[in-house]
Amino acid sequence: MNPFLWIWLLIGVVWLGTQLFAHRSVYPKSRTFRAGPEDTDLEIEDIDFCAEDGTALHGWWFPKPDARGVFLVCHGNAGNVSDRIWIPEDLRDVPLEIFVFDYRGYGKSQGFPTERGTGQDVLAAYEVVRSRLGVEEDVPVIVYGRSLGGAVALQLASQMPVKGVILESTFSSIVEVGHRIYPWLFPQWTCPHRYVSEDRIPLVEAPVLAAHSQDDETVPYDLGRKLYGKAPHLWRFCELEGNHVEAGWQTSASYARAVREFIDELLPG
Repeated sequence: MNPFLWIWLLIGVVWLGTQLFAHRSVYPKSRTFRAGPEDTDLEIEDIDFCAEDGTALHGWWFPKPDARGVFLVCHGNAGNVSDRIWIPEDLRDVPLEIFVFDYRGYGKSQGFPTERGTGQDVLAAYEVVRSRLGVEEDVPVIVYGRSLGGAVALQLASQMPVKGVILESTFSSIVEVGHRIYPWLFPQWTCPHRYVSEDRIPLVEAPVLAAHSQDDETVPYDLGRKLYGKAPHLWRFCELEGNHVEAGWQTSASYARAVREFIDELLPG
């Protein structure tokens, strides 16, 4: 074989390898359910819905009597809704119904995850909320996103009106995170999923509550602060403690209080 063909073949194999590695790094999805309705005393409703492109999606709705609105959860890049049952458990005192949904390729949701796809998925979840509440405008929804979920939350909040946005341990862009963790992969050229959240957050008209830990080893603290600093209406920034997995309202009492104050201020009783 012509040596030049061998070179191009090698380049092609390397390119495909970097694409596969990048995709699996961004979306380490799981279809295995590790918890279910039998593991909580909270009521759970299975919600089956579709994205604009017809992809079948699934989520869990946690109803609550006399709720003031809905807490829409955009989870991180690993696991599925079953790994987030602790969220409604922790927020059982909060006067909001909670909707946790899976992106395409996660849990019972069909399809193959992409940046465009998660954007369609969160818009479809928003439509579920709007339909359940029976409102067309002034939807009483607060969207919460952690890590990759923060980028997905901004895909929604930069396009649709929400009451508030909570961003936890998220980033300015996937490419910048890649530069810190895998600089030798040249992510500016090889990463197919870019999630440039710093370009979306200036479009968010709702108040933003942000939180991040200086000990976050997955999403560098300064990339979070860079993003939050571009929010037109930053309500408050909370310092968290612990690594990327540990940091959150479970380990930060001040952040837990801030979440509840944020909800009470934006959706008063």
